[in-house]
Formats: sequence, C-alpha cells, structure tokens
Amino acid sequence: MKKSAIAGGCVLGLLVIAGACKGSATAGDPLTLAEYQKIKAGSSAETLFRYATTCQQDGETQPADGYPTTWTCFGTDGSSAVFFYSEGELFSKAQSGLV
Repeated sequence: MKKSAIAGGCVLGLLVIAGACKGSATAGDPLTLAEYQKIKAGSSAETLFRYATTCQQDGETQPADGYPTTWTCFGTDGSSAVFFYSEGELFSKAQSGLV
C-alpha cells in the first residue's frame, strides 16, 4: 500500500479520533501549534516526544518492522494531532484545533 493512500485514510480517521477523544487527553503538557510545526517529515518518533508528552500510539503496542505506526497527541480543549510513521520516519501529520 502506498504511503499516500495510508495517509489519506488516516487523515479521515483524524476527524473521528478527534471527536472520540475530545476531553480525554492523557496527563502531561498539551501539544501546541508551535510545537506541532517544529516536527518535520523524515524525523523520528523521538523528535515527537521532545515536544509532546500527551501522545498515545494507535493500534498495536509493538508493530512489525516497517509497518506504519500512528501516534495521536493532544492539545488543550479537545484539540489533537496525528503523526504517521513508516520505517521509523514521519511521513505525514495532521492537526485539528491546536493553538
């Protein structure tokens, strides 16, 4: 499956996730729009965790090598961002309502 197809499906899922998770962010420092913008394509998940402490991995806890992984991070008041990784590198991201 192409990365663009995975990202397209996952972006649609972002809207569902954002609605389902509204108000259920994990404890920690909320992700801000400025922090979101610092996380660039090609970066590792470790870069994400430097800025975001409110993230949850979607799906499997230990995905197979090379299998895409998705992290949802939460901002304030139900805002969120979704980060899509394949082979350990960020290839797409989307956000809803971060300030």
